[in-house]
Amino acid sequence: MVAAEAGQLDVFNFLLKEGADVSATDNRHCNCLHFSCKSGSKDIVNVLLKQFQHLINVGDEDGNTPAILCAKSGQVEILKLLVSHKADLTNTTKYDRMNTFRIGCINGHVSVVTYLLTCEAFNLDMQGGLMKQTALMLAASRGHYDVYNLLVSEGADLSLTDKYNSDCLMLACEGGNMSIVKHLLSLATFNINRQGGILHQSAVMMAASRGHYDVYNLLVSEGADLSLTDKDNSDCLKLACCGGNMSIVKHLLSLATFDINRQGGSLHQSAVRMAAERGHYDVYNLLVSEGADLSLTDKFNSDCLIMACCGGNMSIVKHLLSLETFNINRQEEVWHQSAVMMAASRGHYDVYNLLVSEGADLSLTDKYNSDCLMLACEGGNMSIVKHLLSLETFDINRQGGSLHQSAVMMAAERGHYDVYNLLVSEGADLSLTDKDNSDCLMLACEGGNMSIVKHLLSLKQFGQGQRGLEKYVSFAEKWLNKAIVNLLRSSSS
Repeated sequence: MVAAEAGQLDVFNFLLKEGADVSATDNRHCNCLHFSCKSGSKDIVNVLLKQFQHLINVGDEDGNTPAILCAKSGQVEILKLLVSHKADLTNTTKYDRMNTFRIGCINGHVSVVTYLLTCEAFNLDMQGGLMKQTALMLAASRGHYDVYNLLVSEGADLSLTDKYNSDCLMLACEGGNMSIVKHLLSLATFNINRQGGILHQSAVMMAASRGHYDVYNLLVSEGADLSLTDKDNSDCLKLACCGGNMSIVKHLLSLATFDINRQGGSLHQSAVRMAAERGHYDVYNLLVSEGADLSLTDKFNSDCLIMACCGGNMSIVKHLLSLETFNINRQEEVWHQSAVMMAASRGHYDVYNLLVSEGADLSLTDKYNSDCLMLACEGGNMSIVKHLLSLETFDINRQGGSLHQSAVMMAAERGHYDVYNLLVSEGADLSLTDKDNSDCLMLACEGGNMSIVKHLLSLKQFGQGQRGLEKYVSFAEKWLNKAIVNLLRSSSS
C-alpha cells in the first residue's frame, strides 16, 4: 500500500513478485488500487488492472470506488484508464449517495467533469444524493465557477430546486462565488427574496450566515430584504454574527433597524451569544461596544460565559470574567454543565486553565453524573487530564454519563490513545463494563484506535480463542473497522 501510494513502481513490482496481497486493506477498507488512484500512480494502476481486474469496482469504507477516488482527486487520465477497463461510473458513495460525475462537480475538477460528460452515462439534470440536488447545484453551492459555467454551457436546467426547496441562487450564495451569483442575478428569473432550504432562509441570509461579504453586498445592492427572518426566527444580524464577517455585521448595525438584544433561533439566542459560542472575538467586541446585553440566557439557561467556554476564544472568556458578573460555577439546564466542564469536554486547555485559576469548582458533576475527569477524557486534551489526575481528588474508576462509563472507557471509545495510556498507567480498571454491558475492548473497537485495541488484546483478559473473540469481531464489523476485524481474527487463531 505504501509503495502504491508513493508511486514506487519498481518497489511495487518487487513486492508483487514476492507474493504481496494487493487485496489487503487498511482500517478504512482501502486497497492498493484505491491508494494508487488517489495519488495518481498511473503505472501501478495499469499493473493492477491487468492482473487484478476484480478490484476495479470495489469500494472502501465509505463506498468510494477507484473511479470515485479519481473524481475526488482530479486524476482524469487514470479515470479514463478505469473506464477503458469497464469501471462502473454509476456506483455511489455509501452515505451521501454520490456517483462519479457528482463527485467531480463537488470537488471542482473541470477536466474530470468534461470527460465524464462525454461518457453519456449521466443525465445532466438528474437530482440525487441526500439533498436531491443536480450537478449544477453542487457546483454552485461549493463555488466552483468553471464547473458551473461548463454545465450551463451544456444546457443544465437552472430552474430546479432541491429537496428543501433551495434554488440555484440560494445555493450559490452559500458557496460564495461572485461570478456565479452575478450570472444568476443577470438572468432576472430568480426572486431574490424567496426563502427555502431547511431553515427557510433567503439568499442574503445564506450569504450573511457564511460570511460572504461581497455576495451579501451585491444582494443588498439588488434590493435584498434584510428584514426577513427564517424558520427559527433568526434575523440577518444573528446569522451574520454566526458567520463572523465584521463588514456584514457593521453594515447591519449601521441600519439601526435591528434590536441588538433580540433573541431568536432554535435556542432563543442573542447575537452576542452566537458570536461568543463561535469564538468570533471582533464581532463579539463590536456588539459589546454597541450595548449588547451580556446577561441574557438562552432557552436552556446557558449564559454567555458558558457558551464562550464552548467556543474556546480566550479573549472573549477573559473579558466576560473581568466583568465579575457571572457565576463561574453556574450550570446550564440541558446537560447541567458548568463553564469549566464545557472547556474540558472540548479540549480547550487555555480556557480550562484560566477558569481553574479563577476558582472554578472541579468537583461538580453534570446531569448524567459525569465529572470533569470523564469529560476531559472525552475531549482528549492531555494537559487537562494530567492536571485533574494530579489533584488526586478524582476516583479514576468512577462511572458516570448516560452509559455509566469510566474515564478510561470514554478515552477508549473516542480513540484517545495518549489519554488512555495515561489512565492505564495510573491504575484504571480495564475490566469494568458500562450500562449496555460493553467492555473496554468493545468500546476501543468502536473508537478505532489500533494501539488501544492491541494493548487490550495483549492483556489476555478479553474473550480468548476464536469463539471468545467473535463478539468483538462482530462489534468491530458493526463500526466498519476492517483493520481491527483482521487484528482480532489473527489474535484468535
